[in-house]
Amino acid sequence: MTFVQEELYREAREAHQRGDLVKAGSLYTRFVSLNPGAIEAWEALAAILVELGNLEGAAECLTGILRFAPDYPDRHRMHAQLAWIYNVQGRAEAVAQAREAVRLDPGYEAGWHSLAAALERAGQYDEAVACCDRLEAMGSTKHREALHSMKRAICAFDGVEALEAALADQPAVALNLGHLAMLGTTPQRQLELARAQSQRYPARYMHPPGAAHQVRDRRIRLGYIGNEFHNTPTMVCLASTLENHDRDRFELHCFSFGPEHDDPFRQRAKAASYRFHEVRGLPGEAIARLIKQIGIDILIDLCGYIRDHRVEVLARRPAPVQIGYIGWPATMGAPFLDHLVADKVVAQDPALFDEKLLLLDCYLPTDDRKAEPKTPPRSELGLPQDALVLAGMNNAWKITPQMMRTWCEILAELPDAVLWQVARREDVERNLTEFARSFGVADRIIFAKDVAYEAHLNRLGAADLAVDTFPYNGHSTTSDLLFAGVPVVTLRGETFASRVATSLLTATGLPELSTASLAEYKALILGLGRDRPRLAALKARLNATRSTSPLFDNKRYTKALEEKLIALVS
Repeated sequence: MTFVQEELYREAREAHQRGDLVKAGSLYTRFVSLNPGAIEAWEALAAILVELGNLEGAAECLTGILRFAPDYPDRHRMHAQLAWIYNVQGRAEAVAQAREAVRLDPGYEAGWHSLAAALERAGQYDEAVACCDRLEAMGSTKHREALHSMKRAICAFDGVEALEAALADQPAVALNLGHLAMLGTTPQRQLELARAQSQRYPARYMHPPGAAHQVRDRRIRLGYIGNEFHNTPTMVCLASTLENHDRDRFELHCFSFGPEHDDPFRQRAKAASYRFHEVRGLPGEAIARLIKQIGIDILIDLCGYIRDHRVEVLARRPAPVQIGYIGWPATMGAPFLDHLVADKVVAQDPALFDEKLLLLDCYLPTDDRKAEPKTPPRSELGLPQDALVLAGMNNAWKITPQMMRTWCEILAELPDAVLWQVARREDVERNLTEFARSFGVADRIIFAKDVAYEAHLNRLGAADLAVDTFPYNGHSTTSDLLFAGVPVVTLRGETFASRVATSLLTATGLPELSTASLAEYKALILGLGRDRPRLAALKARLNATRSTSPLFDNKRYTKALEEKLIALVS
């Protein structure tokens, strides 16, 4: 190695150590072009590219090592890292890469972690759980979050509560907040976890936090960034707000790093946008630079720490004002997020949020293009004509053992009732049925198959009453049920996610359906189940006020939101 090359390598390492990732990446790129056999430099470059969000570039570095260094003793690590990258990208090759990692070194824990994660995304839960069992036998504890997530996803409740107790004792820095949002943590614990999560992102700001920013004599450049600009719960709520923004006051940009599904919701988002930016394949640094180059004044994040997020973009502060909205029902505990859209029901204490709260009457928007539901006969839905139909329409991962026990106890006390639960997987049906068998009510669970959104909205009205989940309430699901004229009984807690249904019920004039304890929740469902006239009156009240309810007036909602946004840059 020449003196010049040695200096280049030294400068690259120093730049990396002081956090100047862009410069370090440029220097390492120059160095490896001169020294293609320098494996350590290729690895360092791959790590930097991952931090910058350039997963494709990082994968090229790792595959290059595998291709040109067949005798490299740490090939198992390269395969495991490739599996992680491919898994984040949603590529099926992740499983094969992870399998090769554990084949080369069966004792390599990170390889088994990568294989479990890849199998989980591929929907192969049984084998993924077996990987976690292997890790447990190896003395690992890092797999427990993933194992808990998998078990919750398929309602395999055996050992779930013990796992939750073990995870609750873990230090905040060791946990993945995205997964733990579903647990029954307190707002204080969520804030602690969020702050620990945000510290993983170095402070490399394009715009300093808290700096004054004013927009005069032009439209406000408003950006929405997320991965769900298609038929997802986020767009089911957001589509009309995008359409109803005042084009004289706002220039609307959407930045999509999610899949390019060409469905009606995506078409609506594109039509509503001044520019719709497809950024899925771009590194995080490139997305941040694009946002800054366009001159976005206010950037609204729709993801937070949920799966497949791009928080590294927000962490660069490409916009002078950055706001959290819809997708993450909690604080992000991050200096790079200035505000959070909320309301006084979901956010009781501003001190438990690091963001400044933008309070609306009800934080969750609704779609004003929904047609009045046309409910098909129960016979077409596989429902008994004269039964009391209790709708459990939330995603399976929101169902806890405690809530399922409560629902089974309710069925046991209401002999004419059935639980109508949506299930998108056969193992969910199997596990819930088996759980209910010990209560003698397995034959009174009817599973609703996955159908198109319009058909789903139409069928909801066949239910008499909806039973909400806790501690993660239904959000868009609760909104849809209320729109369909189905009363929802909820249990409210202390966290944002456990108070969303209460917010929606308050907005529709039915706060009495929000309960403060499990005993109260169960008693209210039983009372309504035994009083059909009262239940019918609640349904009639919802249907009569659908067209006048503030919850379903998106033009009014959007105007109120815009007033908050305008004030931030005035």
